[in-house]
Amino acid sequence: MSNASPLEIVYKDLENEHRRLMKLADRLRAHGTMIGLAPLLDELRTLLIVHFAREQLPDGFYDILGKRLEDRRDEIQVLINDHGAILSTLNALLSDAKTPDPDVEANVLDRLTQLVDQLHDHEHREHQFAVDVLGEQGGTRQ
Repeated sequence: MSNASPLEIVYKDLENEHRRLMKLADRLRAHGTMIGLAPLLDELRTLLIVHFAREQLPDGFYDILGKRLEDRRDEIQVLINDHGAILSTLNALLSDAKTPDPDVEANVLDRLTQLVDQLHDHEHREHQFAVDVLGEQGGTRQ
Protein backbone atom coordinates (compact mmCIF):
# COMPACT_ATOMS: atom_id res chain seq x y z
CA MET A 1 0.00 0.00 0.00
CA SER A 2 2.99 2.25 -0.65
CA ASN A 3 1.07 4.38 -3.14
CA ALA A 4 -1.95 4.74 -0.87
CA SER A 5 -3.34 8.19 -0.24
CA PRO A 6 -3.71 9.51 3.32
CA LEU A 7 -7.47 8.98 2.96
CA GLU A 8 -6.99 5.33 2.00
CA ILE A 9 -4.62 4.77 4.92
CA VAL A 10 -6.97 6.36 7.45
CA TYR A 11 -10.04 4.60 6.07
CA LYS A 12 -8.31 1.21 6.01
CA ASP A 13 -7.38 1.72 9.66
CA LEU A 14 -11.00 2.53 10.54
CA GLU A 15 -12.43 -0.46 8.65
CA ASN A 16 -11.46 -2.87 11.45
CA GLU A 17 -13.25 -0.68 13.97
CA HIS A 18 -16.31 -0.56 11.72
CA ARG A 19 -16.43 -4.35 11.56
CA ARG A 20 -16.06 -4.65 15.34
CA LEU A 21 -18.79 -2.08 15.92
CA MET A 22 -21.19 -3.76 13.51
CA LYS A 23 -20.59 -7.18 15.10
CA LEU A 24 -21.39 -5.75 18.52
CA ALA A 25 -24.44 -3.93 17.14
CA ASP A 26 -25.68 -7.17 15.61
CA ARG A 27 -25.13 -8.98 18.92
CA LEU A 28 -27.18 -6.31 20.64
CA ARG A 29 -29.98 -6.62 18.08
CA ALA A 30 -30.10 -10.38 18.65
CA HIS A 31 -29.80 -10.10 22.45
CA GLY A 32 -33.56 -9.94 22.95
CA THR A 33 -33.60 -9.55 26.73
CA MET A 34 -32.85 -6.95 29.37
CA ILE A 35 -30.61 -9.40 31.24
CA GLY A 36 -27.00 -8.45 30.58
CA LEU A 37 -27.97 -5.65 28.22
CA ALA A 38 -26.43 -2.72 30.12
CA PRO A 39 -22.82 -4.02 29.94
CA LEU A 40 -23.16 -4.59 26.19
CA LEU A 41 -24.55 -1.09 25.72
CA ASP A 42 -21.73 0.30 27.82
CA GLU A 43 -19.20 -1.55 25.65
CA LEU A 44 -20.80 -0.11 22.52
CA ARG A 45 -20.75 3.37 24.02
CA THR A 46 -17.03 3.12 24.81
CA LEU A 47 -16.20 1.83 21.34
CA LEU A 48 -18.27 4.54 19.66
CA ILE A 49 -16.73 7.37 21.69
CA VAL A 50 -13.24 6.26 20.67
CA HIS A 51 -14.24 5.53 17.07
CA PHE A 52 -16.09 8.80 16.54
CA ALA A 53 -13.23 10.77 18.10
CA ARG A 54 -10.73 9.10 15.76
CA GLU A 55 -12.86 9.98 12.75
CA GLN A 56 -13.09 13.62 13.83
CA LEU A 57 -9.46 14.17 14.86
CA PRO A 58 -7.35 16.68 12.97
CA ASP A 59 -5.95 14.76 9.99
CA GLY A 60 -8.56 12.10 10.64
CA PHE A 61 -11.11 10.71 8.22
CA TYR A 62 -13.48 13.70 8.17
CA ASP A 63 -10.70 16.26 8.15
CA ILE A 64 -9.09 14.64 5.11
CA LEU A 65 -12.46 14.37 3.37
CA GLY A 66 -13.24 18.02 4.11
CA LYS A 67 -9.93 19.21 2.71
CA ARG A 68 -10.49 17.27 -0.51
CA LEU A 69 -14.17 18.00 -0.94
CA GLU A 70 -14.95 21.56 0.02
CA ASP A 71 -18.20 21.33 -1.96
CA ARG A 72 -19.41 18.32 0.08
CA ARG A 73 -18.73 19.66 3.57
CA ASP A 74 -22.47 19.65 4.28
CA GLU A 75 -22.55 15.86 3.82
CA ILE A 76 -19.58 15.51 6.16
CA GLN A 77 -21.33 17.71 8.72
CA VAL A 78 -24.40 15.44 8.59
CA LEU A 79 -22.18 12.46 9.40
CA ILE A 80 -20.58 14.36 12.27
CA ASN A 81 -24.03 15.36 13.58
CA ASP A 82 -25.00 11.68 13.45
CA HIS A 83 -22.28 10.96 15.99
CA GLY A 84 -23.90 13.24 18.56
CA ALA A 85 -27.37 11.88 17.88
CA ILE A 86 -26.25 8.25 18.10
CA LEU A 87 -24.40 8.83 21.38
CA SER A 88 -27.33 10.77 22.83
CA THR A 89 -29.73 7.96 21.95
CA LEU A 90 -27.31 5.38 23.31
CA ASN A 91 -26.83 7.29 26.59
CA ALA A 92 -30.60 7.48 27.13
CA LEU A 93 -30.99 3.81 26.27
CA LEU A 94 -28.17 2.82 28.63
CA SER A 95 -29.74 4.83 31.43
CA ASP A 96 -33.12 3.21 30.83
CA ALA A 97 -31.57 -0.26 30.60
CA LYS A 98 -30.28 0.23 34.15
CA THR A 99 -33.73 1.25 35.44
CA PRO A 100 -35.75 -1.51 37.10
CA ASP A 101 -39.05 0.15 36.14
CA PRO A 102 -41.10 -2.34 34.02
CA ASP A 103 -42.74 0.54 32.12
CA VAL A 104 -39.31 1.80 31.02
CA GLU A 105 -38.07 -1.69 30.18
CA ALA A 106 -41.04 -2.29 27.89
CA ASN A 107 -39.70 -0.10 25.11
CA VAL A 108 -35.94 -0.47 25.62
CA LEU A 109 -35.60 -3.39 23.22
CA ASP A 110 -37.61 -1.59 20.53
CA ARG A 111 -35.46 1.50 20.93
CA LEU A 112 -32.37 -0.69 20.82
CA THR A 113 -33.44 -1.99 17.40
CA GLN A 114 -33.91 1.61 16.23
CA LEU A 115 -30.45 2.53 17.54
CA VAL A 116 -28.81 -0.39 15.75
CA ASP A 117 -30.63 0.56 12.55
CA GLN A 118 -29.46 4.17 12.99
CA LEU A 119 -25.87 3.02 13.49
CA HIS A 120 -25.96 0.68 10.48
CA ASP A 121 -27.41 3.48 8.33
CA HIS A 122 -24.71 5.90 9.46
CA GLU A 123 -21.90 3.44 8.81
CA HIS A 124 -23.36 2.56 5.40
CA ARG A 125 -23.57 6.23 4.35
CA GLU A 126 -20.07 6.87 5.66
CA HIS A 127 -18.69 3.86 3.77
CA GLN A 128 -20.47 4.89 0.58
CA PHE A 129 -19.07 8.40 0.91
CA ALA A 130 -15.54 6.97 1.24
CA VAL A 131 -16.06 4.63 -1.73
CA ASP A 132 -17.26 7.58 -3.84
CA VAL A 133 -14.26 9.70 -2.88
CA LEU A 134 -11.73 6.91 -3.29
CA GLY A 135 -13.28 6.08 -6.66
CA GLU A 136 -12.91 9.71 -7.75
CA GLN A 137 -9.21 9.62 -6.91
CA GLY A 138 -8.63 6.27 -8.64
CA GLY A 139 -9.02 3.97 -5.63
CA THR A 140 -10.84 0.70 -6.07
CA ARG A 141 -12.15 0.09 -2.57
CA GLN A 142 -15.61 -1.56 -2.39
